[in-house]
Parts: sequence; structure tokens; C-alpha cells
Amino acid sequence: MSATAITSNWVELADRAGDGLEVRLYWNSDDGRVKVTVTHLATDRVGELDVAPTDAMEAFHHPFAYQRTTIERRRLLAAA
Repeated sequence: MSATAITSNWVELADRAGDGLEVRLYWNSDDGRVKVTVTHLATDRVGELDVAPTDAMEAFHHPFAYQRTTIERRRLLAAA
């Protein structure tokens, strides 16, 4: 039996740091996905957001607001 390795090719497009946080924007060249990671530098805890490519810069500059908006949209869709 052979195992199939799933690999991804994440490319860092932008990064910024401030107020004890480090924010990075990544693009996956294999499948076009985009994600934003937020690292709390004091604890090394990392949060990750899957982002629509059209929302990449908004999520990069405002990851917490983007996350709240995404949660609200999901709630509205679930209630419909």
C-alpha cells in the first residue's frame, strides 16, 4: 500500500507587525486558496483565517473585523 503525500505551496505575500501581533498573508499556488495568520508574539499562539481571494487585503489589514463579518454572514445563511 502506498501513501499519497498531499503537498501545498504557500507563498507569503505580505506581513506586518504591531501591538504584539504579527499578521501574514499567504496564497497557495497549487489551488489558489488565500489565508491570513495572526500570531500573538508573547504567547506564540496562531490564529488562521481562510479568506476569499477578493477579500485578501481587507482580511490582512483588518483580520479581527473580517472574522466577525464572516461569522455574522454564516449565522445569517444558517438562519435563512
